[in-house]
This record gives sequence, C-alpha cells and structure tokens, in this order.
Amino acid sequence: MIEIKISDPVYQFLSGIFHQEIESPESALEEYLDEVSKKEQEDDVIALTDFMNSQYSEEDKNDFIVEATDGVDFSYEVSPLIWLKQVTQKIENNIKAL
Repeated sequence: MIEIKISDPVYQFLSGIFHQEIESPESALEEYLDEVSKKEQEDDVIALTDFMNSQYSEEDKNDFIVEATDGVDFSYEVSPLIWLKQVTQKIENNIKAL
C-alpha cells in the first residue's frame, strides 16, 4: 500500500483537479490545461511519470489514484492507472502545443 501524503505532488495534482465538485473529469482537465503554466504542467508530468514508473504494484497505484480522485468514477472506465497514463499523455500533448 502506498502511504498517502498530502504534500505528495501526485496526490496534490489528482486531488486538486479531480475532486467531487468538478463537472466532469474531462472538463476539469481542460480547465487545468487552459489555466496552468507550461512549467507547472512539465513538473506535473515528471511527477506523474515517476509515480507510474515506480516499483509499487499496479493494485497499489490504482488504489492511490482512486483515493486521491474522489471526483472520478472508475466503475465504467479503464483502470485508474491507464486513465492516469491517458491524462499524462494529454498534458504532454498540450505542452508540445504551447
């Protein structure tokens, strides 16, 4: 199990963007891409990539993502880890377009 620390950049990213008060995960991500600086997006990509490549089990990573993203319903979507990979790719694409 991954110990959740509020100061962890991955937790801050996930809980700060994908919380219960969002309209949808897609709209929350679009807002993030529109409002957050390129440098901060680059820093987030590094943190997210490090997390995804960490030696924690896939189950632990999925549990961490679910815990941090109380605004995302994963019951009908891809696994939380695959979802996070897709989010990271969208951020990377946005950085290239800036």
